[in-house]
Amino acid sequence: MGVPQERERIGYRAPLAVRCFDAAGAAFARDGLSAVAWPENDPATTVRATPSPFSDLLGFGSLPGRRAYQRARSTGGEPLNWPVPAAPEPFVVRVTDRARRYLPTTLLAEVPVGTPVAVPLYPAPGRQAPSGWAVVRGELHSAPDGGPLGWGVVEVSTDAGRYSTVSDAEGRFLLCLPYPEALPELPEPPGTSAAGPAAGSAGLASLTWPVTVAVRCRPGALRRPVDSAPQDPPYLDSILGQAPAQIDLGGGPQPAVTETLAFGTALVLPLTVVPS
Repeated sequence: MGVPQERERIGYRAPLAVRCFDAAGAAFARDGLSAVAWPENDPATTVRATPSPFSDLLGFGSLPGRRAYQRARSTGGEPLNWPVPAAPEPFVVRVTDRARRYLPTTLLAEVPVGTPVAVPLYPAPGRQAPSGWAVVRGELHSAPDGGPLGWGVVEVSTDAGRYSTVSDAEGRFLLCLPYPEALPELPEPPGTSAAGPAAGSAGLASLTWPVTVAVRCRPGALRRPVDSAPQDPPYLDSILGQAPAQIDLGGGPQPAVTETLAFGTALVLPLTVVPS
């Protein structure tokens, strides 16, 4: 019996893949996520990503106009001869969560791209917070008319770091963050004297930390894909690139406000914002 000879070799490669992650660093579940992509100037031509069975990638095995890049062929045992890709073309990518744990996210990707595109996901306001994390939630309203400010960026700073989240189309937001590592001094329980502590303690429920809250909001700077609906998210880079805004809690506009975060209790912030 003769030695088998390789007669033909065919290779395929995907022009685009995305890898999603929780922007706050909380535990992340890929189940329920989906992604679609379309040429920036042709929103009617939409392709849905396929979840990888072996990794956390959402891959686009084929995209319009990218066929020459995706396939290679060789004969006689020769290495695959991949064609030189055409000039990159901008594709809109939108990631959504059927379980509604995360806000929908839209971004632009230059296709083909050789490495997975990282997509940070921000929590939807109705999401259940992960156990053991601090919770800050609230709404952004515009001064002076009080209307909702959608797609603003809320930043909360503690001694341990700075954390940010994005409001939804109605201005509602949720931020889950780790509690600061430095524990403040516990208040003295009632009945404590120099002779020794009384029975009982205020415990963890009395722990509080000061936090600084700032907002970045400039609605006129937000950019959206062609033919977007009013509730669709703008491009992520335009959301995160908004300029700092002022917060007015009744004492006049200021760049940031200080609030108190208590252990085990959500910090609720109705914020009136003067957009930049």
